[in-house]
Amino acid sequence: MKKNVAISFIGNHHQDKALSLAQQLDLDCVSASDTGYPMQLILTDKFIELRDNHAHSAIHVDFIAGALSHRKQYGGGRGQAIARAIGLKPGTAPPAIIDATAGLAKDAFVLACLGCQVTMLERSPIVVTLVADAIERAKDDADFQNLREQGFKLIQTNARDYLQQLDEASRPDVIYLDPMYPEKKKSALVKKNMQILQKLLGQDDDTDELLSAALNCARKRVVVKRPKGAIVITGPKPTMAIESKKTRYDVYVIKAMG
Repeated sequence: MKKNVAISFIGNHHQDKALSLAQQLDLDCVSASDTGYPMQLILTDKFIELRDNHAHSAIHVDFIAGALSHRKQYGGGRGQAIARAIGLKPGTAPPAIIDATAGLAKDAFVLACLGCQVTMLERSPIVVTLVADAIERAKDDADFQNLREQGFKLIQTNARDYLQQLDEASRPDVIYLDPMYPEKKKSALVKKNMQILQKLLGQDDDTDELLSAALNCARKRVVVKRPKGAIVITGPKPTMAIESKKTRYDVYVIKAMG
């Protein structure tokens, strides 16, 4: 049966790597001009990108330039909502975090830039390929090297299973969840990213179970990112909610929940 995603490459010097990646992911390897597949994971001279052939758009991950770099410089530091949601406070060490729904690692990168040790969990091998490519390209940047030494790790896994199997010593302070939901933001860049990911991944259908596993694993709190106005995930009532202009962070403080 024909798959929805194929591996492609631009430049013959990428052919061997493309063939190896196709074998690893069990996908077809085709010419970049072959638009018979809904999506293509394309190796270019600059980066690996995921292209939506129907929408004529593409996404890639970049930790050094573009939107993530801008967010790092101008995102508001410890005063921004995500920082308050994870419990960053003056005079206290940044928490160790597991981002159990890492996706394109946007929020994980922000948390790492705030000084947190971050472990990213992502179950899609295609999304993991995009993030791993960005990590590889950024490896010679001095600031990014500091983040890696601090702790910025990517693991391809089912997050619920991973959390349930953690031993006591490996439990994180905070578990961060950003389940897939219908995107309503107006930003063209964010909308493009979300549209492509939704086509690739669909909607998360195990969010309730993942929240339960996170609450049983986190030492201090679980933070769930939701669109402003969205319903709370089925389960215990959040201890509090912290809102930004378009986003709400439902915070479950473990101690307060008994």
